[in-house]
Amino acid sequence: MPTPNELAEMFLNGEYIIDIDGSVWRDTFLLLAKRGEPELSVKHKAHMLWTVNGGHLRRKIQDDRLVLCVLKKYLPGYGGSGLWLYRGECQFLHEKNLIGFCWSPKIEVAERFASGLNAIESGGILLKAYAPPEAILAEPNQHSAVQMEEFEYTCDPWLLKEIEIVKSFPAS
Repeated sequence: MPTPNELAEMFLNGEYIIDIDGSVWRDTFLLLAKRGEPELSVKHKAHMLWTVNGGHLRRKIQDDRLVLCVLKKYLPGYGGSGLWLYRGECQFLHEKNLIGFCWSPKIEVAERFASGLNAIESGGILLKAYAPPEAILAEPNQHSAVQMEEFEYTCDPWLLKEIEIVKSFPAS
């Protein structure tokens, strides 16, 4: 198993290993949070890794503030205007005030998550929120926009405004 330093280097190269213990990922993110500002090429690799594996990493690390600290440093940023975005969230996470980072301007994408993957344990909810520019950490990369057609914006959930439940879905 890689050490946190080795795993940090892999993360910076866009490499992800799924079967790493959450405590090792947490230690890795603590190391990444202390490092200096990365080059833009590293940010693009980290963005791709986050787009594909972010939900899994979040569940492993179980510390949204630490995840946010790393995302702020290692995602490419955003230079546009504020947007209305949607998210399909787990009911139990919403009840714990643990709203996720990944949002889409496409309501049908968020509804698919709210009624599917994020409805498995406790039911899902479709959320709508206004993301001011300072809340958006990254706009959709090519993988998210072209291949997945999810148009995922990564956001700081603590900076989102006017969060509302649009629709609820039963546990699936």
